[in-house]
Amino acid sequence: MSYQPGIPTGSIPLNQDYLNIQQNFTQINDQWEEDHVPLTSTSGIPPNGYHTAIHLVPVSTPTSNPPNNQPINGYTATPGYGQIFDATINDGINTDTALYFLTGNGGLQQLTRNFVPRASANGFTFLPGGLILQWGIVTTAFSSSASKTGTVTFSTENMAFPNACFSVLFTMIGNSSSGQTIQLDSETIPNPTKTGFVWRFTQAPNGTSYTGFYWTAVGN
Repeated sequence: MSYQPGIPTGSIPLNQDYLNIQQNFTQINDQWEEDHVPLTSTSGIPPNGYHTAIHLVPVSTPTSNPPNNQPINGYTATPGYGQIFDATINDGINTDTALYFLTGNGGLQQLTRNFVPRASANGFTFLPGGLILQWGIVTTAFSSSASKTGTVTFSTENMAFPNACFSVLFTMIGNSSSGQTIQLDSETIPNPTKTGFVWRFTQAPNGTSYTGFYWTAVGN
């Protein structure tokens, strides 16, 4: 069964054309059921016509915009209106669909990346604009006048940044039993890369011991 345009024809009496009209309404309902509660549903939960899913046709693909589909193409801004659409991209992590928002003035904002965020002590998520936020914890014992160094490897702890790591921040974890304030002579995180960073801490002689540090990294 297919939808027939031009029904009713106007030249055939309705008592003869009504079957074609019924067929068109049936076809509309069948197509509506793809992503909606059927118009003929009698349950009322949820109401007829409500969305059951939203399928978006990608505006751009790696085939239409090689090699990595960044920036995407195939869209046009409409002044005064915002648009949500998806595109199939290879963002250096995976080839999959990503969600975008386009403003009426043509401002394109990437809302998702091609990975599932991980909510854990060593985790990661994506931020609007295509940014990636990662975090973790390093546990290692320190004492007064101690100097230690080590490496955090993103690909081991979390995930490597596809392009670059912009910055790394850290928060020391104190020994709560000492009741003292942590004092450091120096702390260093030189030139983080997209795969990790090297850390070095030297504690002041009068500082209390600490048990490690939390780190947060931002990149894309």
